[in-house]
Amino acid sequence: MTFLAIAVAALCAGGWARFRIETASDVLWVPQHSKSMKDQDWAADVFSSGGGYAQFMATVKATGPLAAQYGSNALQLAIFSEMFAVDAAVRAITVSYGGRTWSWEDICDVNFSGTCKYSGPLNLWSMSYDTYLAEVNGSHTDPTAGSRDVLIGAVNSPRFPDNSAVSTLSLFGGIVLSPLANPPPGSPPLYISAAQVVSQPYGLRDGLSDSLKNKWYDKFLDILEARSDVAVHSAFAYIAGNSVDNEIGRSVTNDLYLVVISVAIFVLVAVLAMSRRHSVGTRSSLALLGVLSGVLAVVAGYGLSMLFGCPFTTLAQTLPFILLGLTVDVMFILTKGYDSLVVEHPAASMQARFRRLMSTAGTSVVVTLLASAVAFALGAINELPSVRWFSVYATMGVVSILVATLTFYTGVFVLTERRIARNKVDCLCCMTSGGPRMPTAAAVWFEDGTGGPGGSDAIAAGASSDAAYYDAPSAIVLQAPPSHAPAVAAAPSRGAGSAGPVNESTVEGGSGPHSPRGSAARSESASSAGLHPQGGGEDSLKKSAVPDVANTNANGTGSMKQHHAVQLPYSTATTFATPAAGGGGPVLTEEPNLMKKLFATYYAPFLTKWYGKVFVIAIFIGWTVLSAVGAPRLEEGQPLSELAPDDSYLQDYVQVMEDTFQQQIGSPTYAYYRWLDPAPPAQQAKMLAALATSLDNAFTNSTVSAFQGNWLIDFIVWVQDNDPSVNLVPGCSNPYAGRVSGDLGLFVNPATINGCVPEDRFYPKLTQFLEVSRGYNDDLRWSQSIGPNGSLVRTKVWASRMPLVHTAKGDDGSYGRRCTRSIRHLEDAVLDQQYVAENANTPDDVFFLSNGDYIYNEGDALLGPMTLEYVLLAVAGVGLVLTLTLPSIRAVLFMMFAVGLTDFFLFGEMFILGIRFNQVSIINMIMATGLAVDYSVYFAQRFVACQADGTLNGRMSLALADTGSAVFVGGITALLGTIPLAFSTSTILRTFFSLIFGTIAFALLIGLMLMPVVFSLIGPAALDINVAADGTVKLEQDVKRDAAKRKEQELVAHQQQQPPSGDWRASMAAVRADAGAEQQAALQAEHRLDAKAGANQTRKGEDNV
Repeated sequence: MTFLAIAVAALCAGGWARFRIETASDVLWVPQHSKSMKDQDWAADVFSSGGGYAQFMATVKATGPLAAQYGSNALQLAIFSEMFAVDAAVRAITVSYGGRTWSWEDICDVNFSGTCKYSGPLNLWSMSYDTYLAEVNGSHTDPTAGSRDVLIGAVNSPRFPDNSAVSTLSLFGGIVLSPLANPPPGSPPLYISAAQVVSQPYGLRDGLSDSLKNKWYDKFLDILEARSDVAVHSAFAYIAGNSVDNEIGRSVTNDLYLVVISVAIFVLVAVLAMSRRHSVGTRSSLALLGVLSGVLAVVAGYGLSMLFGCPFTTLAQTLPFILLGLTVDVMFILTKGYDSLVVEHPAASMQARFRRLMSTAGTSVVVTLLASAVAFALGAINELPSVRWFSVYATMGVVSILVATLTFYTGVFVLTERRIARNKVDCLCCMTSGGPRMPTAAAVWFEDGTGGPGGSDAIAAGASSDAAYYDAPSAIVLQAPPSHAPAVAAAPSRGAGSAGPVNESTVEGGSGPHSPRGSAARSESASSAGLHPQGGGEDSLKKSAVPDVANTNANGTGSMKQHHAVQLPYSTATTFATPAAGGGGPVLTEEPNLMKKLFATYYAPFLTKWYGKVFVIAIFIGWTVLSAVGAPRLEEGQPLSELAPDDSYLQDYVQVMEDTFQQQIGSPTYAYYRWLDPAPPAQQAKMLAALATSLDNAFTNSTVSAFQGNWLIDFIVWVQDNDPSVNLVPGCSNPYAGRVSGDLGLFVNPATINGCVPEDRFYPKLTQFLEVSRGYNDDLRWSQSIGPNGSLVRTKVWASRMPLVHTAKGDDGSYGRRCTRSIRHLEDAVLDQQYVAENANTPDDVFFLSNGDYIYNEGDALLGPMTLEYVLLAVAGVGLVLTLTLPSIRAVLFMMFAVGLTDFFLFGEMFILGIRFNQVSIINMIMATGLAVDYSVYFAQRFVACQADGTLNGRMSLALADTGSAVFVGGITALLGTIPLAFSTSTILRTFFSLIFGTIAFALLIGLMLMPVVFSLIGPAALDINVAADGTVKLEQDVKRDAAKRKEQELVAHQQQQPPSGDWRASMAAVRADAGAEQQAALQAEHRLDAKAGANQTRKGEDNV
């Protein structure tokens, strides 16, 4: 199986041949089939806005000479001189690609005249440094020389030299308005006197290959980095079209070494936990191979995911920490479970030990990993590709761990125990130790007594290892061995609700008040270990259906069989001790393991106390309240600064944007009209009315929008001002009239519109207008026909757009979500009011708003409902898996509650640490759901199986003592393995560390604190169980029903063997009546016993409370 596991892992690893890294933000964080995405795709196809962009922003250098005199005011001659120097270097970039050299003129975005299009402040001087120096009377040698007043005057100009509008608020950030002493008539009384930032953008034309653009971007970034180092007066922040994707990708590759450190931590912790000072009994090599099985599982799981077409992302980089933690947790559970079986059944064959291990602890491992896989798999239905791909990686990883555990790790575990049985040295398996064999080593391999160093001689004559495994009575004492022969300790007192060291003792008979019906202590022969039980009467003892079940009687109840005692293991360093006088044979004792002793002797008894329960419940109620209060107060959104590494140049760019432009102006957007011919006056009126509705929206800055050029308004104004022969048709008015305000409103004087352009004069006049204002050609799309000479001739406009600007976002993380929701209502209102008839023909198609932010905003808007939907589905999925394996509906409901509570508690952590609610949070919710069940289900399964003293407190103490230490060590190991993430250079990965750490911590606290308290108060009843001769486990109720059915069949068969009588009908009727009466009596007796057991359980629960 071990070699088969390696072969399967190698086969799955073939998926790495499809390895690719996906870093595009508009792919990772955006729903790909949203309305915003469809609208943006259409707008990009129809209104080409260029194939790429780049931008640099200049601020005053804090250590430069200007800072002392002008502070942060970037409207300085020296700043513009250095900007022109950068611009000259940028436009001098040449790129070799495709067998030719590409200059700036070959790749720049062009206007309708075929020349490069510019919209930055340097275009106030037509992008000419000489023109700039001539106007400000500057000097080539002294950048500070010249007239600053002329510079300020140019900055306040509303038009570029080519008559296109200046978007002042998009070019100058952190502006200051000052009053004019003597403003010219018709001019505003204010002017821009200062600005903290000056922005210079560049556009690349559409149709260029990505490779060509990336080469140009790289050179652009190199120039800005070099100029930033030599600039005296300016500090530059910059970005290129591939910056976000490249920097996200760098955050992936920068921190790959952390995975190696994490693996080293897991190896170290596993080796320390599983190593002993005994050269044979130590399992250091098993620990190394166990971690190796986790690495193989990660490689195989990632390979499968890539085979299914999932790209590698930043988020997938965090999974190895979680998957390796799960692997080590499983290792500890199986190893500690095996150690317990060894001490409880020292004479069992290795085959019997591993069969019992896989049917108990192995079942728990399978259940928890399946539940985790289901929880992760449900995340794959998410609309966000980043979350969906992460869920696939996680699901494949967990499934691979399950397969690796059942094949590779179990195989090397068996080989390790065979090495120990042969007295071979660990890591040097060819070397035999000169010391005595380990007393816990299996004497034989197989249940028929064959194989292994002991062979058939290790089993008593006439008895198989299976018989030895079940038939000899034993007392199981869960405490450290004293120096004298161990006595059977008293059971936890149900009435007092407390317990000392947790004990289990075998009681002969089972009729005592604390001996549950149908369940007696399981036992095992110690013949192969040299232990010989005394006395008889073992056949009267019932065999337990659950391997870890034993009964504890109160003092004085029943008679104790103390032929020998088997103490539960605190470590694998097991030795033989001689009992005191009056005792039985030798006792198999243990060196106390500190962690298990703490759980069994101190922690579990503490939780049985009333004040222990109150303490736990108070803590969890407090955090629940904190989470409920903090959840609605969480900030939202995914800032760009969290996606890039700490040392990225994008951090400066994001900081400048957040401090200036983000505070004064929102994102530019467009109102799109499609399938609409604007020639009819009625259609012009509708278009302007729709624009007015858009301006009235709470998220539209109507004043700033007025600074943007509008083709239809300017066209109507141009017609009425330049051609008096055109009689305008009433119905059109300027929507900006009455909608501009504030100081900036003084810079805008909306023109009065007297009506609409007549339909017969519309296109001739529009053609003339576009010759004057060529920039507006970008806002119109024409239908065309073939002219007489074969050329294309414009016929009519079928699509157009008008610019708008949103309000400033500021620091409001929920702005995007609320803005998009408001825009959707705006679109519905326009379609219902202005375009009822048109909308009937093409529903939701004739009018919409779109910009690049909407696709991200729509993703943010989905987060809340998506999180709730996922958590409910995941909890239900986990519950379904547990229902199929955990024989208690109440326990399943408690596990579902634990999973949901872990997710909910993350809101409290996010509130305290100031972590935003975004896509990263969603992924951690998925991880929390998948991990939470791992730390609770082991305890739940043990609690349902064990009987202890019959009380809820006693069963809780025993279950927690048996499973708590293994779960705790596994959880702590997982926490240690995630620590390298705290040293990541990426904010997003450090956020992952905080939330992963919190997830594991909350899951541990719920599994080891809250669930034990809940089970001790209102836990499910223990199972009534029975073991058939063939080892089949059945519930007592099923056994009774089967017995009644067999009795009826025997009666029918007996009657059939009788000679026929004269009245055979009456005879058969009598037989049926007798059989039915007997079956009815059996069922009534069963119901009475069930009712009695339920009443006893209710009474015990009331006493506990």
